[in-house]
Amino acid sequence: MKYDVHFKSKGWRPVLMKKMNKLLIGEDFKSILDVGGTQNTYDYLKEKFPNSKVISINLDPEELPKENAMIMNAEDMGKFEDNMFDFLYVREVLEHIYRPDKFLEEAKRVLKPGGKIMVSTPNLNSWHVRFLILFGYPPTNYTPYPGKVYGKPRFFKTQPHIDHVRVFPYRTMKKIFDMNGFKLDGIVGVSMYSEDTWMKSFRKIIGAILPNSWQEGILVKATVSK
Repeated sequence: MKYDVHFKSKGWRPVLMKKMNKLLIGEDFKSILDVGGTQNTYDYLKEKFPNSKVISINLDPEELPKENAMIMNAEDMGKFEDNMFDFLYVREVLEHIYRPDKFLEEAKRVLKPGGKIMVSTPNLNSWHVRFLILFGYPPTNYTPYPGKVYGKPRFFKTQPHIDHVRVFPYRTMKKIFDMNGFKLDGIVGVSMYSEDTWMKSFRKIIGAILPNSWQEGILVKATVSK
């Protein structure tokens, strides 16, 4: 299983990055764990928090950054001590994790009291998924059959290697953090278009008018309670 393998360009998902930056205003972290880390996520964190120590973990060694990187499953971070990190950065990873409950337990354990977590993930109740299910198609952001996209319309240009094993609705994501030892600092919907994506102009317009619960992606920031 690979985490966070979608970030080859610094221009990726401009709305997501803008909202991430807004939620991180005023924050300063000494120790950061980049879950599902790539060179791109590592570079982003080092640029934003230049005085922080960033450690990246990923199950795919080819995706890891060149420094401070470890091959590790996010569901079992036993190599890390309790209360070790100020901030967990989890960009487009939760949908690849089989046991999100195990990951959240580990996240709470390795975070210091008052530590923060930021998670971005697809929204199972997004406008385009609602539209597809209405007409008998499966969601584009969830992969019911490993490595395949059976039944998905070709005009969505969906790739066959997504393998999203868990995809959560907006309201479910809100409850996950409210009910599992975190205090929710903020949750927003995100229009997840990129510069080279399909229907970019249309998706920008849709993203500007739809409510949070209908957006393509979800961005959560929370503080661990312990």
